[in-house]
Amino acid sequence: MTAADRKAPESAAGAVEFLLRRMQHSQDFPALSETVRTLNRLSAADERSTEHLAAVIVRDFALTNKILKVVNSAYYLGFAGKVGTISRAIVVLGIKPVRALAASLILFEQFAGDRNADRVKALIGKSMFGALMARELARDAGLVQGEEAFLAAMFHNLGELLVAFYLPEEDQAILAAMADEGISAAQAQRRVLGVDFDHLGIAVGKTWNFPHTITHSMRSLPPREHERATSDEDTLRQLAGLAHELTDCLAAGASLRDTDVSTVLSRYRHCAEPEEERVAEVLRDTRREYRLLADSIATRDGAPDAIKALTGAGTPDTEGADGDDELGVVTLPDDSVDADGSSPFGDPEAVLSEGLQETTAMLAESVGLGQIAQVVLESIYRAFDLRRIALCLRDPVRHCYAGRMGFGDNIDGYLKALRFDERYRHDVFHVALKQQTDVHIADLALAGRGQGIPTWYGTLCPSGALLFLPLIVQNKPVGCIVAEHALADGLQLEKGALRLVRALRNQLALAIQLRR
Repeated sequence: MTAADRKAPESAAGAVEFLLRRMQHSQDFPALSETVRTLNRLSAADERSTEHLAAVIVRDFALTNKILKVVNSAYYLGFAGKVGTISRAIVVLGIKPVRALAASLILFEQFAGDRNADRVKALIGKSMFGALMARELARDAGLVQGEEAFLAAMFHNLGELLVAFYLPEEDQAILAAMADEGISAAQAQRRVLGVDFDHLGIAVGKTWNFPHTITHSMRSLPPREHERATSDEDTLRQLAGLAHELTDCLAAGASLRDTDVSTVLSRYRHCAEPEEERVAEVLRDTRREYRLLADSIATRDGAPDAIKALTGAGTPDTEGADGDDELGVVTLPDDSVDADGSSPFGDPEAVLSEGLQETTAMLAESVGLGQIAQVVLESIYRAFDLRRIALCLRDPVRHCYAGRMGFGDNIDGYLKALRFDERYRHDVFHVALKQQTDVHIADLALAGRGQGIPTWYGTLCPSGALLFLPLIVQNKPVGCIVAEHALADGLQLEKGALRLVRALRNQLALAIQLRR
């Protein structure tokens, strides 16, 4: 190895560190990084991952509503039925599809700003299209897990997307160098950044805890015919490359019969072995789902030309697409309103009613207690924009009530602290359990002054509003639901909403009784 060879990796590593520091200075990048890392830590084999994934998603009301819109779109509705909570969506669809959907929507949410707008919108639109195509082709390539192919293709061009959004001046300099000097993309990237997009995307992917299969798939493949892969991770890499290159051709306006598309398919013929008829079917299915997803999460104005081409308006592949009506695009609405103009928090009674319908169906299906509890808690949490909500159950061994699951701020630490002795004391919690009475405290700061709030709880939650709901089974308390709002008088409990909250609580109590 020459001195120059040894210097190149060191130079690339230094460039990556420099670029990462610059992106860290953006206010939103650390928050994005933590959310993606949290999603990647969740394992489908871990029983608590369902609870954790729901907790991560419902913290973001806009993201929650978008996921529920997608899950209730025509694409999913045929096998999911009407879904009103993230907890139920995970039960019905599985943790991997919901996690993949969340990751892709987070990408849309994060990069739908004004920085380098058309270029960034085109890139995230192509990422989504390529991801859908890769999932359609996964079985043709011999892969069982379509969601892995989806994520591999979704993040295949992560480095390019990060540069376009966080380093727009450098991005424009790279494009100019390619156009003016005729140099390759990789040469232009290294000249401007000191590193190519692949290295940057992989470095960020590793900090985000992406599995090796995903970061390995971020490596671009050389422009030649590829041999049959000998491992699943190499198959994923080839599949991500195939989907990415096909998407680029289609976004540039090519059809399946064009030379550019034929060349790509020929080079990857040992990967998915797609026949022309099968590729046409995959493209039709991809475009159909792409429009459904886009209609569920986005408005239709201002689509870049690349996205219009991917929707297939006016081409023979669209099966009757009729121009602008089919243009599902990636211009996202303001987070404060949904695409239909409604508040992201929705109507409390509507959210609670959907939760009640779901728990009723789950009771009939003999679904596990934990899943029913999640739907109950999530429904109340989302309906009232709570700071936190938790389920406490009686521990007959330790003779106490202890936090078991919940949603909201610092919920893990909160659940550990949410513990009180079952022996009677003259405070609000014990009185409510003994008398089987629901308690609403409008202002904890005032009520804490000698009004029966336990001292330990006053320290844990000194301000805001509280709703305490005993869980009674066969006339004995078995636990409680503790719900907090961050603001004093923040819990506006209209009669209809309160009736639905109590009905949800009663459904949970019934589930406990039936599963004893």
